[in-house]
Amino acid sequence: MAGFDLDVDAPQKVPAILRRAAQRYAEDASELDSSWQDRSAGKPWRAIARVLERAADTIERAVGR
Repeated sequence: MAGFDLDVDAPQKVPAILRRAAQRYAEDASELDSSWQDRSAGKPWRAIARVLERAADTIERAVGR
């Protein structure tokens, strides 16, 4: 998983960055599940993706959509 940059010029841009990161974590989870042939292999990555999605939702509410 590549890192992501939160150096943005407006707080309204942060949710999109978090959602892209969440998507990448979810994709990594699926790849792990497939390669290990174990549905639980990617569980930690899916949990991180959910946390990032919730953070994006919270930030959107805080700064207004």
